[in-house]
Amino acid sequence: MASTADPAPVVLVRPRRSLMVTAFVSIVLAMLPVFGVLYWFGVQHDTWFAVFVVHLALSIACLATLARQLTVYSAVTATELIGRGIFSPMLRVPLESIATVTIVPTYVGQSPDAVPQLLVRDREGHRLFRMRGTFWHPGDLTAIANALPVRATVVTEPLSIREFFRSYPGSAYWFENRPIMWVAVLAAAALLAFATTTWVMVIVGMPVAFLPS
Repeated sequence: MASTADPAPVVLVRPRRSLMVTAFVSIVLAMLPVFGVLYWFGVQHDTWFAVFVVHLALSIACLATLARQLTVYSAVTATELIGRGIFSPMLRVPLESIATVTIVPTYVGQSPDAVPQLLVRDREGHRLFRMRGTFWHPGDLTAIANALPVRATVVTEPLSIREFFRSYPGSAYWFENRPIMWVAVLAAAALLAFATTTWVMVIVGMPVAFLPS
């Protein structure tokens, strides 16, 4: 929800609710087999409470992230274009600083269906605001674009995401278009998951083959 100090929005949109449902279901399905085994072992060895503490901590962290998702929105007021992400700070773009508004269909990943990208830039061509159709309904991007003081340019020919970044320099976020960084992040995530699983197995007394007994 917008701050009470903000003027009433002309348009306010929120991300697809299906994303949160998918994330919730994925979390539950991932936790069920893992913690099912840990609880089964923990009850037999009187270490179930340690499993419960770890399970509770992970559940609270996941629910906090999902709750944060409920606060995400984009809006246009009489003076500003506003956006709030899950982890990013509030972004405020004065309407008078907007020079171009472009809606570009892009192919993301291996999907054969193009998703729109809303790109708002200043007079120097710097990205001021971007909305990715993966997370928003296409009509929401159009509604935001139509509420801005600059007429939107709608590109008809879809681009690959790489072509999009080349055609509109600076449009990528810091975490996009960097395959080496993604490999490092995935490797770090896998290592963290492995370390966490091993730690939980140790504290509940489960045998770990690669550790000395």
